[in-house]
Formats: sequence, C-alpha cells, structure tokens
Amino acid sequence: MKKYIKKILVVTFSILFLTACQTELDDFNNNPNDPSNSNPSLLIAAMELSTFQTHTSGLMRDAGIFSQHLQGTNLGQLGAISYYVVNEGEINNEWNLIYGTALMNGHILNRDFAKDYPYYNGIGQVLTALNLSYATDMWGDVPYDEAFLAEEGNKSPKYNTQKEIYQRLQTILDDAIVNLQKPVASNEKVPGKDDFVFKGETAKWIKVAYVLKARYALRLSEVDSNAAQKALDFITEAGMISVADDADTYFLGDKNSLNQWFAFNDQRPDYMKMGKYFVDNLVSNTDPRLPFMVGQNKDGGYSGNAANDYETVKTSYIGPRFASNNSQIGIVTYAEAKFIEAEAKFRLGQDAKPALKDAIAASVLKVTQTAATTDFLTAATSTVNLATIINQKYIALFLTMEPYNDYRRTGFPELVPNQNSDTKLIPLRLPTPSDQRQYNPNATVVSNVTTNVWWDKN
Repeated sequence: MKKYIKKILVVTFSILFLTACQTELDDFNNNPNDPSNSNPSLLIAAMELSTFQTHTSGLMRDAGIFSQHLQGTNLGQLGAISYYVVNEGEINNEWNLIYGTALMNGHILNRDFAKDYPYYNGIGQVLTALNLSYATDMWGDVPYDEAFLAEEGNKSPKYNTQKEIYQRLQTILDDAIVNLQKPVASNEKVPGKDDFVFKGETAKWIKVAYVLKARYALRLSEVDSNAAQKALDFITEAGMISVADDADTYFLGDKNSLNQWFAFNDQRPDYMKMGKYFVDNLVSNTDPRLPFMVGQNKDGGYSGNAANDYETVKTSYIGPRFASNNSQIGIVTYAEAKFIEAEAKFRLGQDAKPALKDAIAASVLKVTQTAATTDFLTAATSTVNLATIINQKYIALFLTMEPYNDYRRTGFPELVPNQNSDTKLIPLRLPTPSDQRQYNPNATVVSNVTTNVWWDKN
C-alpha cells in the first residue's frame, strides 16, 4: 500500500504527537517502526497515543455529523460532510493513522516481543482490535492478514471481508486475555507509566477486552442469531463495576497534548457546531448533562444546527466536559457495558431495566460528577424497549463511533436525513481512501457512501 511509501511521514507525525508525554518516556526520539530501535514500552505508548488521536479526530467528526450529534458549517470542509459528500482524498490521513501507526506498531510488538513481554503484547492486542474495528466499521472490507507484509515485498495486500475481520477481532481479544492473565514472572518487564490508560493494571485491560468482545458480538445482531447471548456472556465475564474501570483518552492540556475537540475549535472556530436533534433531546428532557455536553451559544442558551443548516454559527459547540484543553473522552466505559447488558437482556426477553438504569446513572455521574436524581432515572427508564435503550446510549456515548454504529444496526434514533443533500440518505460508510484505490490493486473499492457494510442489515 502507499502507506508504506509514506511511512516516514507517518512516523514523523507519530513522533511529534508522542512528544506530548516526553516526561513519561525517554525513548520518543526513536522511530517506533524501526525494529532496531523498537521496544515494547515505546510501541505501546505510540499505539495508545495514536488511538487517542483517532478517537477524537477525523473519523469521530464524520460519525458525529452522520449521527447528528454534530453539524459542519460552510466555513470549512465539514460543510461538505453535512451534505453527505465525502472526498476520498480527505480520509487518507485517518487510514494512515490507523494502519501506519497503531496497527503497524501492534504488529511489530506481537512479532518481536510476544514471548518475553506478554503484558505489553496483550495491551497491544486490545488496541489492535479497537483500531481494526474503527477501520472495518467505517470502510467495510479492509486488509489485515496481509496488511504488514511490505518488508517481505507485498505492498498490495489482499483485503479481508468484514465477516473475516469480525472473526479476527474476537480471536485477537482472546489472545490478549490469555497474555494479560499470565503470571508477572513470565514478563521481562511489565507496563507502568508508559501505559497512559491504566498504568499497567492488567486486570482493567482484561475487563476492557471482554467489553470489546461484547461490543463486537452485539454489533452482529442482524447477522448472528446468538449475538445477544454472546454479548451478555462477555459482559458478565468482564465484571466492570464502576466508572473507575473506564478506559479514557489521555491529554495533558498543554500545547503539545491538547484534547482534539478543543484544538479543532481553537484553530477552526465555527467550522463545527452541535446538532439540533441532540441538543433538543437534552433540553426537552431537562437532562442534567446538558451544560456539560453542550457549550453555551452566543446568546447564552443551548442550541444546535439542523441537518440542513450549514450557515448558522451562533449556535453551541461541544461543552466543557468534552472539549476543554485537557478533557478525557471515554473509549470503553462502564456505561457502555451496562447498555450492552440492557440490550442483550431485552433481546433475550429478560429484565433489562436495572442495567439500563445503571447505564444512565453511570453516564450522568461521569459527565456531571454528581449522582443522577431518582426522578430523572425513573423518567428515563419509564419505558424499556430497544428504542429507549439505544436512544439513551446515543446520549451517553457522545463523541464516540458507537451511536453511529448503533444507528446503522438498529435504525435508532429515528433521524431525519438532510433533505438538501443529493442522496437524502445518511451515509452508511466512508468511501475507499484514494491512496488505496490508486495504489493497491487488491483493494475492495467502494465509492457509494450509501452502500451498507456487511453487518448492517437494518
């Protein structure tokens, strides 16, 4: 792939980004993709920081606009995304960040350090699964089995089908759990401060791995009749008990390590606004998370842009809990685990209400730092069905890819597409990046963004 030709550019970006935490590591001046310089500490740090970047930048902006949490304006390129026009040339960076940094470093870690550093490798495998899922959920078929064979002369890897990728996700996470459960003595060195998420607490990484297994199992609810039971079993095994188990991003808040939602608005003010559907939902339900999730508009209130409004710029931007300079964003959370449990139990004909209530309560507590009132939780869970579960999850998992995935999978929430767009249909994927289309003859090329991915049968 052309990403290998551009490898030095990707590495340069990676090193610049890693300088955010120079005080934590002394090895960031090394090229993480050079096996002669690589070490597991550097590789894990590089994987985590590139994951934080992916989780808070381009892919999430696109997903947030498609799910109507956000809206782009005509001041910048996001206005086109709001028209559902996605340029294949403008998503190469997102692809290269996933493949050239996160997944490449995970491959090197597994290839060169698996035997003597199972904890590092286990964390790397969890991050590999996470990043690979970002790729397949946005692009469908993607390379994996042959993706890292450039050094052996294969620069045109074959693509795996999305069905195969979902099989790989479960296997990768199974292997991660095995590695993370090994005795400490089996490690030449164990993670510590170089693990920015959990500081080397492998028990928490195991919980995250099981929640991801549940996430990916439930993603297949339209193609696997056993999806709900599998998801419930994995959530039970995970044993997440509170927001203290959450895997979050890590931003210091200084100029070299800024929360990306803050940085985007600081550099491109008014390029992106809140979505009207999302804001109105919070306002109409007197949701206590409103002032934390949504910033005040230029009139001192809370408002968003409708799906066909690219002109208004006096409306709200993302709120201080999510878009301050050092805001941390949930990647895999206790709230999500409880939403998965609630949906799985509902699909299995079991009582889903306690899990749903716990999920909402966890979100309110994390966002506001105050426990939700009994009245609010009672009102939010007065009706327990698939629509309620997904609609509440849509709020709680703000600024992640999961609401967009859930919308495609379930049809909830019932969003009205931008009727001024050419397609009048919310995109169901991203187009194949131009670098892949032009330089990899084995690429599965899809240009129509209304073409559904394999697991989307809704």
